[in-house]
Amino acid sequence: MPISLLKVEDSLARVRAGLEGRARRIEGRVGRELASHIGRPGKMLRSRFALLLSGALGVDQEKAEGVSRAMELVHNASLLHDDCVDEADLRRGHPTPNKIFGTTVGLLLGDLAFSQGLEEAIDISPNAPKLLVTTVREMTVGELQEEFLKGSTAVTVDAYMGVAARKTGALFEWAGAVLSELSPFPHEQSDPPRLACAAGILLQIVDDIHDYTLGERVSGKDAGQDLNNRRLTLPCIYALQDESSREAFLALWNEPKPQAVKIAALLKERGQLQKTREKGREIVDSMLAMIKKLPCKAEAAELAFFVEIMAKREF
Repeated sequence: MPISLLKVEDSLARVRAGLEGRARRIEGRVGRELASHIGRPGKMLRSRFALLLSGALGVDQEKAEGVSRAMELVHNASLLHDDCVDEADLRRGHPTPNKIFGTTVGLLLGDLAFSQGLEEAIDISPNAPKLLVTTVREMTVGELQEEFLKGSTAVTVDAYMGVAARKTGALFEWAGAVLSELSPFPHEQSDPPRLACAAGILLQIVDDIHDYTLGERVSGKDAGQDLNNRRLTLPCIYALQDESSREAFLALWNEPKPQAVKIAALLKERGQLQKTREKGREIVDSMLAMIKKLPCKAEAAELAFFVEIMAKREF
């Protein structure tokens, strides 16, 4: 049976239980504390999006929950690796494994999380694990591109969007492609992966805004992390493109340790945060146009509502 509007929360509970079950199955080999980091969910925005999209496509509930679990596990793998690369101390309000146990353990936990995600994909369909391997390759390419751009002030909006499509959008796109294949109803096969990739890019843009609008207690991660790692996010790219703010931004950017509070004030005053929100709105509108064409109309309306929440969220 496909997921109905009223059963999304029940499905999310089963996804969480499945992630906890995977941790229990390996804790005897690596220890409970290490195993807990493999499938620990965060906001579960990816799962909720996948479940709502599956409803709009009429996909079987059990298959949709498998897609959600695979997304959460591969996403966790990417975060575990990211935290090692960034030397991050905090994630989701908790000390990172690399902070507690060291970088080597953090990287190996990421590898373990990916293997668990691949196992989930194997149970979904013959094509799902093949697509997931390609997806992880694209995510890694996006991470490498971002690394090569570190410290540069010549990053264009197009370059940013390309990195976001790979680093964040690719995993969403995988879910869209798999769910599209599983749908029993006629629809434009290319729309769900395109729609899902756009959701990933939107998520990245909203997170970029939150870097300058949410405190550490709300975001659950280190404040000013992208600035400290010399990475330009979309509001900063807009500031550099604006002649009225470029010089002031560069003066703050070139400080030995860029001050997030000062840069946030500049981005707000000169309109770059608002311009970033407008870019997010453009993406939302393109997503809503695709959602309208999905076969299960009531479920598609719920997905559209959630997309609006994704764009406006303050968490």
